[in-house]
Amino acid sequence: MSDTAEIKHRIKSISDTRQITKAMELISVAKMRKAMEKQAVNAAYFNSVRSTIKDIMRHSTDIHHKYLEHRPNDRTAYIVIAGDKGLAGAFNNNVLNMAWEHMQTRPVHYVVTIGQMARAFFEHKHQPVDLEFTHAVTNPTLHDARGIMRDILDLYDKNLMDEVVVVFTRMYSTTVQKPELVRLLPIVETDIPGEETSSFTGDILYDPSPREVLNVLVPQYLVGMIYSVLIHSFASEHAARMLAMSNANKNADAMLESLNLEYNRSRQDAITTELLNLASSRFSEGG
Repeated sequence: MSDTAEIKHRIKSISDTRQITKAMELISVAKMRKAMEKQAVNAAYFNSVRSTIKDIMRHSTDIHHKYLEHRPNDRTAYIVIAGDKGLAGAFNNNVLNMAWEHMQTRPVHYVVTIGQMARAFFEHKHQPVDLEFTHAVTNPTLHDARGIMRDILDLYDKNLMDEVVVVFTRMYSTTVQKPELVRLLPIVETDIPGEETSSFTGDILYDPSPREVLNVLVPQYLVGMIYSVLIHSFASEHAARMLAMSNANKNADAMLESLNLEYNRSRQDAITTELLNLASSRFSEGG
């Protein structure tokens, strides 16, 4: 028979842990909702910029721009976005393993990490990290996105890389989050979501020129892309943590129910044994 004091101690320990996991679940719910609200506010402007770039690429002839042209070599820069901490189920492992597997197909590659878990993962793999951004996923802002994209564009303009891709986790719903790989540079028309066909077939005139318009829009497009993937990653992390903590709470409830039953049985057995001993003692005295 288990000692009632030990069972009581286990019940208190699990109850204290459950309070922590419940608080983490509620915090993740609030942060996830806040992130998706920020994404919705940004989406209207970003979609307009993206649509304009696609129109220029589709309807303007003889466009030559450094961010639209393919380069001959195969030097790929990976921007890998993970969380700053664990306790989020398979969230970090899924996106990091996807990035690692894709890197093995590129003979020359560079690694840019966002989030402490990404840095720790590549350190464990003995993969040098060329550029690191810490805490950008804790509370993503446009300021963070501009800083990241400014450094990436600087390296791209110096012809140190031929392709830039970002590996992140896209949030489809509170229960579905999937790691994805998206190309940032060079910009390819088919990479930009939107209508694949258009009834308009002529050229569109831009003032002063399509090149000048692209010089303004492309940096904004790239900043919007980085900000969007940061938000999706942030929301996905908290959705995954919310689910993980919810499961932990359910497991804790099941354990507490089992322990309470065991505690009640143990307590009842102890009382029964004490009564039997008392009755036996009185019977012996009477005899």
